[in-house]
Amino acid sequence: MKQNVTRILAFLMVVVLSMTLAACSTGQTSGPSTATEPSPQAFSGGSGTAADPNNPWAGLDLSKRETINCYVVGTLGTDWERITQMAIKKIEDKINTTVSFVHVPWSDFQAKYTLFLAADADVDIIYAAPWCNFAEYVQSGAFKGFDMDFVKKYMPLTYEKQAKASWDEVTFDGMIYGIPQNYASLTAGGVITTQDILDKYNFKAEDIKSYADLKRFLLTIAADKNSNGMYAINPQNSYPMDSQYIGYHTFGMDAGNVTWMLYPYEKEKLNGTFDINNLQWFAMTDIYRQFCLEMAEFNKAGVFPANVMSASTMINQNFIEGKSAINFSTPEDANAVRAEMKAKGKEVVYLDCTFDDGSVTMRGGYLGYAASFPVNSKKTERAATALDCMKFEPEINRLLVGGIEGEHYILDKENNKRLLGPRASAYPWNSWFSFLLINQDDPELKIDDDLQAIQDRYVSAEVSRDNFPVIGFTYDNSKYQAEIAVLSSLFNEYRFSFCFGIFQDNTEAKLEEFISRCKDAGIDKVIADYKQQLQAYIDSKK
Repeated sequence: MKQNVTRILAFLMVVVLSMTLAACSTGQTSGPSTATEPSPQAFSGGSGTAADPNNPWAGLDLSKRETINCYVVGTLGTDWERITQMAIKKIEDKINTTVSFVHVPWSDFQAKYTLFLAADADVDIIYAAPWCNFAEYVQSGAFKGFDMDFVKKYMPLTYEKQAKASWDEVTFDGMIYGIPQNYASLTAGGVITTQDILDKYNFKAEDIKSYADLKRFLLTIAADKNSNGMYAINPQNSYPMDSQYIGYHTFGMDAGNVTWMLYPYEKEKLNGTFDINNLQWFAMTDIYRQFCLEMAEFNKAGVFPANVMSASTMINQNFIEGKSAINFSTPEDANAVRAEMKAKGKEVVYLDCTFDDGSVTMRGGYLGYAASFPVNSKKTERAATALDCMKFEPEINRLLVGGIEGEHYILDKENNKRLLGPRASAYPWNSWFSFLLINQDDPELKIDDDLQAIQDRYVSAEVSRDNFPVIGFTYDNSKYQAEIAVLSSLFNEYRFSFCFGIFQDNTEAKLEEFISRCKDAGIDKVIADYKQQLQAYIDSKK
């Protein structure tokens, strides 16, 4: 245990140092580094028990009441306390366990995350994600590893229902370090604005059909000196403009990491094959250079607020409050925002300007989000059973994800669709616990016809994962840990300054400086090793 604490603290010193350097220079980042070799902090749960359809946990000794602390993030509606208390009572009735949900706002989560894991804190379940340095925390021994026997015994519903393909994405050196979401999304999106903004600047939605059109719209707004506190784009200082903006005819992996890789494609040439030679380190690509220069142009024109590097209010909130003229959105998210803003007399308009006839979609992986068990938890077995109950016990899961049927959502069982209920905004669907509890077969939101038509186009553009067969790959950087630490610090130092064009006319020189410093720190050999491991992974799946 002492060695584990030492490893965790050593890693946290690197994280804190990176955050400090970034804060003192070009801004902080919530992006992670790369995956690394885990430490052997693991245990096995034994042979498990057969599932009873009426009580899948019948074989466990749950006679002693336990309280487990579950740290969660997300946006809470006004009915959150009421709904979670209802769920807590039902969980107690099922497994004699009290779940204490400890909510941490997004604005505090990144800063507090390291503290939750460094100290001997009473944390039993914690949100994990690649952008929260999931792999690095695994490597440092911050999370407990477990095997499939443990899942079978303490999480029988998860053992039965969790997508089999998802386990590869949280498995390191044969051990599992988290329970991923049970949902692989097919995501494509556009931009939302409001009709009054379009009218004010003499634009029509049908005229904004490309990035060039969007740019013209944003610069027109930025040129208005009487915008009453509204900016064309008003994001928080950790908003990933890079990965959000760079998706046009490009597949990507490890976004938010120094090993972020881009794979440009031409739709007509996609034939189910993958050429690793076309996979490029992001900073060396023409598309990233163009992105940096365009953000510099935006910064000079006033597209972003001057204080964007210290801004903490999320772009979603700024859009709703009329302080950001646009937000990036999927059709489903746009439908929810449209309903919310309609009550305020605002008409939300979807701009289909980031997806054209040459674009494709592909289902992502399951490790967008995961729930992990901190190494210092003394109640991991009970925490696992509680998570099992929350994820897959139908009544409890639906209550936590969606609230009360007829109040927060209206269910169309025949078509597996849901409508917004009269109090939908008081407990928005999947608005907290960030995707950890949703499932692939959950009812989809019935959205407005115009948005459904756009979503249908995205779905019809889906191509096989064989074109970019990287799902489940995790880079083992144990060979280059020292180099990765330096490179990650450099990435943190420059990333958001490029995202928001802070360097302005000096951007290209700063990009060359960043590339040069990364080369001096060993990025070339890291990328060569990365691609070699990726090719071996792909070959192993054939």
